[in-house]
Amino acid sequence: MNVLSIDIGGTSFRIGAVREDGSLIRFEKVPTASVFCSESILSDLVSYIKTFTRQLAIDALAIGFPVTLNRERSRVVQAPNTPFMENLPVCEALRQALNLPVFAERDVTFALCYDMEKYQLSENGLTCGIYFGTGIGNAMMRNGKPVSGRHGATGELGHIPVWGSMVPCGCGNAGCLEAVAGGKAIARLQRERYPETPISEMFAAQGGREDLLEIVNGMAIAVATEINILDPDQVLIGGGVLNMKGFPLKELDQMIRARTRKPLPCKDLHVIYVEDEPDKSVFGGAVYVRHALKKRKEKEA
Repeated sequence: MNVLSIDIGGTSFRIGAVREDGSLIRFEKVPTASVFCSESILSDLVSYIKTFTRQLAIDALAIGFPVTLNRERSRVVQAPNTPFMENLPVCEALRQALNLPVFAERDVTFALCYDMEKYQLSENGLTCGIYFGTGIGNAMMRNGKPVSGRHGATGELGHIPVWGSMVPCGCGNAGCLEAVAGGKAIARLQRERYPETPISEMFAAQGGREDLLEIVNGMAIAVATEINILDPDQVLIGGGVLNMKGFPLKELDQMIRARTRKPLPCKDLHVIYVEDEPDKSVFGGAVYVRHALKKRKEKEA
């Protein structure tokens, strides 16, 4: 089975045709603005896909968004980074135009699917993935199935309100956790206090600073909060922030364990720190589709 997998971000649009064995047939990464350049967003997307897949045999389409989707995973509800996609019937339009089964999910769920397969983790039980990039990506899988919640909005860890904070957030609220923990907070600190230090060098050059370690502490609070509420079987932690030069991974781990409830779940905590691979959502989309179709066939049998 060949799966066409797409990751639509606010900055970059990634698309890849992936074989059954996980190898790439074709891959492209282009600016998102170069794909959606007319008033007809869906027509732009269909046109780009058809051009990319010309002379390719494709069996299914996976499309990942850094957004909130409805529970049925058929419509984008809120998209702070790609507002032009809000309330568009993306899945139905693509099914009709391409005559393919279409699977839509949050990009972070695709990333978690990829990492679970890469690290050969069991699907049994509850797995949480927390990825610190510009924001805080969060996905959960129970027995191999994504947890979505009543409205499809489960996993918005970055939007837990922080007492005493009124920093504006892209979601429309103020005082969200991702504004003080992760990439946005590091960028703001660099801009306000260390403008001479490139953001990529913040931990290498300023790693011992109390204000920077406080951001790391905020990241630990985010992880420990999810662990203490859900008591997951395993937690995967990754993202671009953890892969910044000089990032204090050992200190982060210590902070997480210090804030996790004792004796349990702290005593039996299973944490896996995963590598940052910017294109993992494309590969993860193919993993997601293969598993979804397999479960569908098992249910129908």
